[in-house]
Amino acid sequence: MAPLELAWQGEAAGHVIDLAWDPHGGRLAAAAADGPVSLFSRDGASFSTLEGHRFGTMSIAWSTNGNRFSSAGQDGRIIFWDLENGQPALTLEGGASWVEHLAWNPMGGRKGIPNILASAAGRSLRLWDENGHMLKQFEDHPQTISSVAWKPESQLLSTSTYGQLAIFGIASATPQRRFEWKGSILKICWSPNGKFVATGDQDSTVHFWFEKNGRDLQMSGYPTKVRELSWNCTSRYLATGGGVDITIWDCSKSPEGSRPIVLKGHEQFLTALAYQNRGDLLASVGEDGRVIIWQPHQQRRGIGGMAVNSQMTKLAWSPDDRLLAVGTSSGAVLVFAAPDR
Repeated sequence: MAPLELAWQGEAAGHVIDLAWDPHGGRLAAAAADGPVSLFSRDGASFSTLEGHRFGTMSIAWSTNGNRFSSAGQDGRIIFWDLENGQPALTLEGGASWVEHLAWNPMGGRKGIPNILASAAGRSLRLWDENGHMLKQFEDHPQTISSVAWKPESQLLSTSTYGQLAIFGIASATPQRRFEWKGSILKICWSPNGKFVATGDQDSTVHFWFEKNGRDLQMSGYPTKVRELSWNCTSRYLATGGGVDITIWDCSKSPEGSRPIVLKGHEQFLTALAYQNRGDLLASVGEDGRVIIWQPHQQRRGIGGMAVNSQMTKLAWSPDDRLLAVGTSSGAVLVFAAPDR
């Protein structure tokens, strides 16, 4: 395995809890669990820090057109930031003591569709426009909202709680559809074509629905709970964590009964994985302090890697897939060049 090329390294204010490139790839934001949010230029040459949230930041998100940068935290607030002066432009109340999840609609700014931010705090789900006006307060969910994700190429929003995945239209206060399953969902992951939705689960399983007809499948046998999920750009392959190894399911017809690809390279549990936005490379990081880049549909060995003396927590490909950003528990932010193939 060839060593990865480190393009640059920066420092956040502590354990990196979230990491996000702006939609144009010019800036990288890294949120520290203690609160501050660090902003880096693409080349790492310039750097600034936003105060973030009292008691800790939970989530950060850029609007799809890059007009807004938002954060949410353990002070119960959502902040839209003025990046010119590093101060809050708008401060919104999330509806509970912690605001855990933020997600901007993927269609925002396209075909005249406005930017809409979804926020989840406890059982409360709210929608906001980019000027901070609350567009909708949904009926409280039956349990704490564990994940929020927009369906690709749509104005449909999905949420998960114990026992269900619900799909909402922005005009209705109640779900259009419910996929019920007696389990605790940790993360929602839609295929890019919107035909499939997978969830990583507390009971060491991955659940899988065909969106059109609601047919569901379950993949079990993972060593631990599954939070790490990523689809490749063609919607054929679903990469999953939930242990030391990466398991990749072929969903061209159905993962049921198929033999998955298994990638071995980490020595401790995975903490994050992600396919490129448009390419065929897959990146993984783990508690062992290793980052590995794979070309899994060509070979089973990693094509590039590096180890550091710190647990890795988050990763994010730049929009053009040329850079891979990695955050660590010690606050380091490492940016690697994608390997030549």
